[in-house]
Amino acid sequence: MSDHRTTLTLPAGWESVEPPEGVRFLALAPESGTFRSNLTVTAQTNGDLGFRDWQVGSEMAFTEMMPGYTPIDLERLTIAGQEAGRRLAMYDGPGGSALTMEQWFVAIDGVGHTLTATVLTSDYATWAAQIDAAAATWSPA
Repeated sequence: MSDHRTTLTLPAGWESVEPPEGVRFLALAPESGTFRSNLTVTAQTNGDLGFRDWQVGSEMAFTEMMPGYTPIDLERLTIAGQEAGRRLAMYDGPGGSALTMEQWFVAIDGVGHTLTATVLTSDYATWAAQIDAAAATWSPA
């Protein structure tokens, strides 16, 4: 699925929907219960922040905004030839649901691009391989 700013091949059965303000792309998993797994793509200017400072700030924001935020894994990658990374974390979602977030991030020409998958922690094993496959097709910018 793509729009003029995002290229991403979705897992089978997922659908792209009109994203809210500030989100470039939003796709939802098939409905199954109270929380709908999703993939979002965002892009925002980082100003003069370097890659490391951008990500340190992101971690601080997650800790403040996401109740129970618990980092699990953080790794360095290269995306679109640029320094990038991937994080895996858990946090407390609406109604006490346990959520898992997997996020890929890269800064290109002063713009921070993120692809974030959010799923119920109990569904993560079901979706992990498909989400990773979708992330491998992501073309930021």
